[in-house]
Amino acid sequence: MRKQITLLAMLIVCAAVSLAGCKKDKDVDLSGIHTTAVETTPVAESMAPETTAAIKIEAKETTAAGKDASDALSVRSQIATEKNGKVTIEYPILSNLRDEKTTETVNSLIKDYATKLLADYNLNPEKDNVTIACDIISLDRSKAILSFTGSMMPEGAAHPTGLYYTMTVDLSKGTLQGLTDYADAYTMAGYILSDDCIITKAEDKKAAKEYLETITIETLWETLKKCDFTSGSKEFPQSFSYVNEGIIYISVPVPHAIGDYIIVEFHPEGK
Repeated sequence: MRKQITLLAMLIVCAAVSLAGCKKDKDVDLSGIHTTAVETTPVAESMAPETTAAIKIEAKETTAAGKDASDALSVRSQIATEKNGKVTIEYPILSNLRDEKTTETVNSLIKDYATKLLADYNLNPEKDNVTIACDIISLDRSKAILSFTGSMMPEGAAHPTGLYYTMTVDLSKGTLQGLTDYADAYTMAGYILSDDCIITKAEDKKAAKEYLETITIETLWETLKKCDFTSGSKEFPQSFSYVNEGIIYISVPVPHAIGDYIIVEFHPEGK
C-alpha cells in the first residue's frame, strides 16, 4: 500500500512540473520587421537604482519572422521607464546576447546615453520637466538602432523644447556607431542644403526648407561634425543619425517656431 501511495505522489509531482514548463516564456526571434506587445513584470531587487529614482519595467518584446532557423532565439528587449521627480525617460534593456559580460556592457551603455541629457543640460529632476519615449527602430543579433523622442522644459522656460536623439549599438563589441562610420559630414551638409534633400519629418516642411536656405554649408558642416554621441563632443549633440535598410537618416536642428528639429533621409547610389 505504501508503494502505491509513493508512486501516486511521484506522478502528481511530474504532472505539476510538466504544466509549469508549458508556462515558460519563449525566446523571441528578432531578425526582421517587428511588432510589440506590452505586459508588466515585477522589478527584480537587484535592478533597483542607487539613486532615489523609481524604475518600472514593462515588457515590450519584439517578434519577427526569421529568415532562417539560425536567427531563432536571439536578442530580447524590455522597455524600462525611469521616473525621478519630473523626469521620465524610457530606454531598452536587452537580454539573450552572446554572453553575460557583453549584455552588461551594452545595457549600461544604453542607459548612460539615454539619460546623458540630464547631466549635459544640468537638469534638476525636482524642478525641470523631461519626458522621453524610446522606439526600437531595428534589433537583431549584431545591432540595435534606437530613437528617443520627447521634450524638456527647464524651470522658468517659456516653452518646452522638442528632443530627438538616436543610438546605433554594436551588440558584439558593446560600442556605438555614428555618422562618420557610414558617411562624410561635409557631403551630407551639401546634400541637406540642396534641392534634392528629402525631408522625412518636420512640423512644416515648407518652412523647414526655407530655413535651410538661410544657412551656409560651413555652419551645417560644423553641426554634423558633432553629430551623434560618437563625435567626442563635450556638449549634447544637436544632430543625430542612423542607417536603416540602406537609407541614412539625419536630424537637423531648426528654430523652435518650426519644430526644434527636422529629419532628412539620404539614399546612397545603388540603394
